[in-house]
Amino acid sequence: MKKYAYLLHALWLIVTLPTLATPKVATLDWTIAETLLGLGVTPVAVGDKQSYQNWVSEPALPQSAVDLGTRLQPNKELLAQLDIEIFPNSDMYFATAQANLPYLSNVKTLDLVNFYQAGDFWQNQLQATRQLANIVGADSTPLIHQTETLFAAQKALLTPFQARPLLIVQFIDGRHLRVYGKQSLPGVVLTQLGLQNAWQEAVNLWGFNQISLNQLAQFPHAKLVIIKPYPQNVPQELASNSLWQALPLAKDPLILPAIWTFGALPSAQRLALALSQGLRQPQGESQW
Repeated sequence: MKKYAYLLHALWLIVTLPTLATPKVATLDWTIAETLLGLGVTPVAVGDKQSYQNWVSEPALPQSAVDLGTRLQPNKELLAQLDIEIFPNSDMYFATAQANLPYLSNVKTLDLVNFYQAGDFWQNQLQATRQLANIVGADSTPLIHQTETLFAAQKALLTPFQARPLLIVQFIDGRHLRVYGKQSLPGVVLTQLGLQNAWQEAVNLWGFNQISLNQLAQFPHAKLVIIKPYPQNVPQELASNSLWQALPLAKDPLILPAIWTFGALPSAQRLALALSQGLRQPQGESQW
């Protein structure tokens, strides 16, 4: 698994753009943070930096990026000290940004950037990427082109895997999971790679639905794809769960490293590479 994660890191470095000289940009939103890095813009500060490293992982935040504290209750003193000039956030954190505007003396206006909203998921991603690039004075074309080129290259390699549907999940605990539909980051990646999504039911604005473990029995022919992280006790719980042991798709799950399933183009690139690598070059028994 370490070798696998190293390969993904190396591949990400290939497609990361050179860092640009820009005004001081900060954000509470991880999806905006990863997109800034994908655009070649290094944020001076990010909300909950440690958890970003656990859930998003790549593109990695530089050591110089300041941890603003929790995303819904950022450190006001740090906000005031950093001389932030641009502070883009999504709807989820925009009210928090507004409440802290008195501590952002160099921020003239707050920018609202939503990657997740009603409408076509992929077009929303592209539009938000272009909007964010415009806000920070970057060019979105290289990142978008890299993503589309990567999709096309991996799709050409995955023709043998188009027949078997994939069920992409994350474990919430030992009995509950998030499953991702068409209008989600994993769902769009599957579509772009020419792969089938086994989950065709309704999803929420974020593209997932919560299901119980026993609902996996409805997909006897699907390939189960599990994205980390998950609670530490999940593998032990499943090892002693007779229902899980009897599920056909529990026999050969593909377990992927931590990838931000609520991310944008950088996470889409990582997921496409991870899926392609995992399907084409299985590591034998999956490692939890």
